[in-house]
Amino acid sequence: MNEPRLTLAVSNDAASGSDAMPVLTAPDVDWEGTEEATPIEVLALFKAIGRLEEVVDQETDALRTGKTASFDDFNYRKSHGLLELTRAVRSIDPTNIGEEVRNRLEDLRDRLERNRTMLKTHLDATREISSILTEAIRAAESDGTYSAPAGHHGASQ
Repeated sequence: MNEPRLTLAVSNDAASGSDAMPVLTAPDVDWEGTEEATPIEVLALFKAIGRLEEVVDQETDALRTGKTASFDDFNYRKSHGLLELTRAVRSIDPTNIGEEVRNRLEDLRDRLERNRTMLKTHLDATREISSILTEAIRAAESDGTYSAPAGHHGASQ
């Protein structure tokens, strides 16, 4: 993943010696046509998107390849990622997002759609297998002893 990294630097304006305060800075990136550092909120959003993409891709691959996966773990990680993404999005002015943010969000939406399709296929298959097994068990256990006679619908008179 090609995302900006934060660096730790000592501010030149800080007092010399042990009073110098480290400051988080972002690399210079072309953001909305300016040569300013990417805002820390956008970097946090990119990190949240990246982590959520990773979890969604792992789950989608597990479903696609038929690997036994801990769906409780995926569910927890996706929920945590959604919370992180929601918090990061709230800190950004939606009227002033750049093309790069828009592209990352669209890519995440596409990945989520592929994941949803795979989950639906997996769930549909699980339901079908469950239905077949239920009918097979019912048929194997039933010998007709407790079946109601034809035409008998109510209690005895």
